[in-house]
Amino acid sequence: MKLIVLLLCVVFAASQSGVPCGVSVVQPITKRLVGGQVAIPGSWPWMVLVTDSLGYIYGSGSIIDQHVILTSAHIFHRVFENSLHRWRIYAGEHNISTVDPHEKAYYVRGVEKHPGFNITSLENDIALIITVDPIAWNDATRPVCLPDAMHGFQVGENCYLAGWGSTKYTGNDETLNQLMMPKLDDNICASHWNDYLPVTEICAGYENQQKDFCVDDVGGPLVCKKSDGAWYVEGIASSGGDCSQTSDSPGVFEDVTQYKDWILNAMRGSGYPYQY
Repeated sequence: MKLIVLLLCVVFAASQSGVPCGVSVVQPITKRLVGGQVAIPGSWPWMVLVTDSLGYIYGSGSIIDQHVILTSAHIFHRVFENSLHRWRIYAGEHNISTVDPHEKAYYVRGVEKHPGFNITSLENDIALIITVDPIAWNDATRPVCLPDAMHGFQVGENCYLAGWGSTKYTGNDETLNQLMMPKLDDNICASHWNDYLPVTEICAGYENQQKDFCVDDVGGPLVCKKSDGAWYVEGIASSGGDCSQTSDSPGVFEDVTQYKDWILNAMRGSGYPYQY
């Protein structure tokens, strides 16, 4: 009886927004490769590209609701309400030089930055983008799950970051690439940056392997697959990103578990409460 009730609850939760969170129709490549590689189209369906009206890339984000994108606050630190019409959010994107089958552009209605965001220290580097129109669900466009206390990020866990940032000649800059990034101990990032904040930040990536995210990847989600089979956004690419051939440092991500309450409150305040 308990199992039946649980299954009914899961089906009901998914039906509220049409699709379950963290489940991709096209399965991503998750072999234990330490190098970056081109992602399979549609395998990271929550990824969005953030640009201006001229097509200049400012970063990435992840879909958590049909009207809400999770991203980095410092992408928008000089954006004013009267300039929001100049921004575009591309969902269903894969190759930025072509129009993909499920690609669609969305306008920005508002940006909710964390009230404690500091552009100098990049403390509380998290924001929500609210779209004008609802994002259409399809096989290439779906939401990612938000983590909770039961879905914590463990040292040694292999997670993934996807984005359209420069590959520094190691891959195709025009397509969505992915990189496996293991969670590292906070002490490693603290040894590279004296302003690392272990309470609200995550250390992930590599030392001395020239593998990291680039500036255009900022705001993108660090996602981990949990035992329930769904993908959860554990981190937001924030600082430390250095994709040059001399990079010897891991990346720094905002720890989404530490901002869950703020995200939920901000979503409710925007009129789009979290569905999962």
